[in-house]
Amino acid sequence: MKRLCCLLLLLLFQLSLHAGQARYEVDTAFFHDDRQTHTLESAQAQAFKPYQGHLRLGFTGGETWIRIRLKDHPASAPSDPIPSLVFRVESYSLDRLDFYQQTAGNWTHQRGGELQLQKNNFCIELQHCFEFNASNTGHHYAYLKVQTTGVRIVRTDVMTADKAFQSSIGVIKSVNTALNLSMALWLLSVTFLFFERSRILLVFCGFQTTVVMSICAFSGALQQWWGFMSAVPPNTMTGLALVMRMAMTVLLAWVILATYKPHRAYNKWVAAVLVVCAVNVLLVLLGYETEAALLNYGLGFISPFIQIWGARSVSTNMPGRWIFVAGWLIVLIFFVLGFPLNLGEQDWRDQYNLVQNSGDLRLNGIPIGIVVFWLVATEKASRNRNKFLELQALKIQAAASKAHEEGLKERRDLIDMLTHELKTPLSTIKFAMASLKRTALAQGESFDRMQHINASVERMDAMIEHVALSNKIERMEALGAEESVSALELMNVVMQEYREPERFELDIQEGVFFRAAPHFLALIIENLVSNAVKYAQDGKIRISIQNEDAKTTCFRISNKVADDHHPDEARLFERYYRHPSFQNSPGMGIGLSLVHSAAQKMGAQVQYQKIDQDVVFEVRFPR
Repeated sequence: MKRLCCLLLLLLFQLSLHAGQARYEVDTAFFHDDRQTHTLESAQAQAFKPYQGHLRLGFTGGETWIRIRLKDHPASAPSDPIPSLVFRVESYSLDRLDFYQQTAGNWTHQRGGELQLQKNNFCIELQHCFEFNASNTGHHYAYLKVQTTGVRIVRTDVMTADKAFQSSIGVIKSVNTALNLSMALWLLSVTFLFFERSRILLVFCGFQTTVVMSICAFSGALQQWWGFMSAVPPNTMTGLALVMRMAMTVLLAWVILATYKPHRAYNKWVAAVLVVCAVNVLLVLLGYETEAALLNYGLGFISPFIQIWGARSVSTNMPGRWIFVAGWLIVLIFFVLGFPLNLGEQDWRDQYNLVQNSGDLRLNGIPIGIVVFWLVATEKASRNRNKFLELQALKIQAAASKAHEEGLKERRDLIDMLTHELKTPLSTIKFAMASLKRTALAQGESFDRMQHINASVERMDAMIEHVALSNKIERMEALGAEESVSALELMNVVMQEYREPERFELDIQEGVFFRAAPHFLALIIENLVSNAVKYAQDGKIRISIQNEDAKTTCFRISNKVADDHHPDEARLFERYYRHPSFQNSPGMGIGLSLVHSAAQKMGAQVQYQKIDQDVVFEVRFPR
């Protein structure tokens, strides 16, 4: 991609606009008539102001009269035959030209200009040429009247017919070169768009389309090459092409910066510029080409400042930002040193060969194409680098996850082994305790001691069951098929485990069913009820089961606890967490952890609330 950009840069310098050198030197002077009231006779009596090179009057209306006469050329000898001379006028976009000179004592009139229907043209194409009388020397003058819209820039030369022909050939070559380069760049961008699928390239294709239109409009190629375009006024085509080119330039810059999140004010400035471009389109269509061109020049001058500020305001890293900023700085230099030159009469900057009007054939899209392709290449390289870094991070994360999973597997296997190994001796102890009970009863020994030992064994057995079940839940080994479970029947079974049913206040909606795996559902309900029985301060436990909506069944249980017995909410569902006040009470702190894990496996939600002295647990089961 970077080699391609270098190639485009070389092609840019291949297109240079050198005017053919004049065979004869001329004296030129002008005066401007804003009211368009002068005829040839009255114009001759006006005070003409001398000038050399290009005549630049900026955005002015009316008529401009130019007076021309030949100087005595030192290289010419009196005996030399007088060749046929041609008076050439540039640029081609001038609307109407009227050329007056004396021939055999009489004034002759020749017409030209882009909008002139009947014109005398002694050049082949894309130039305005008039037959010039070699007697226009000394006190004999020729006069040119210029009428045009937009920026008024006029250059005049007198040369032989042969040189005029060669100059015309050179202009045609320049136009064809500029057009071929711009169309080749358009085809190249379309080709890259097919493979890259980039928004930048998509907008650049639109921009390059307007560039091709601009070159064709300024050179008159649209009307000459496509007959159906002759019905559209050339000024309208030129104005539309310029406005669309400006709009696409700003839009292209915005698309480049939008990815990197510029300041919001930048987006508003861009929107304002595009709105002005839309107004310019209306002005052109309504016939106000000069006003539209003036606005377009203003947009061209402020746009570099907006884009450079936008590039500096981006909130994320922008690869190739210096390329973007440098490109707009170059555009700014062209406007500062080039385009404002058209608003005055000075021509000292001609020697720098800068872009000095919107129709300059060097505005063929190659400079912007270089920046766009470079940015696309830089962005693609950055994207590939980020993908590589993401892939490396994923590999590291996968390795860490695998190591963690292996550690969890080892822990689970250890728990399985311990629970299995502990169950066997406990079973033996329980069997022995049953025999000792019978012996103690028969021999009249203390039965209470046996009961205490048996309770401890049962507690150890329950703890081992809880640990084993927790381990299975983590591996989802205990998840069974979902069934419809009656809430009323489930609570009747749970209540049978407790000897004081008066402690419970039940509010169960009639006909409520849980849709869940029975084993997990029972585990959640039993653990929450068991916790409430264990920690309730006043002994009252309130249980509510309701259908909240068509998709959710809510189980709610609450009880009062002492002020200093409220659990730590941050650690409530942490495994093995127990409140310091209950460290000496039976339990391992694993019940709520089981509830939370089982609810997650089922797709249920567990919530804890503290309302005054009440602790409230709510479990919402999907139906």
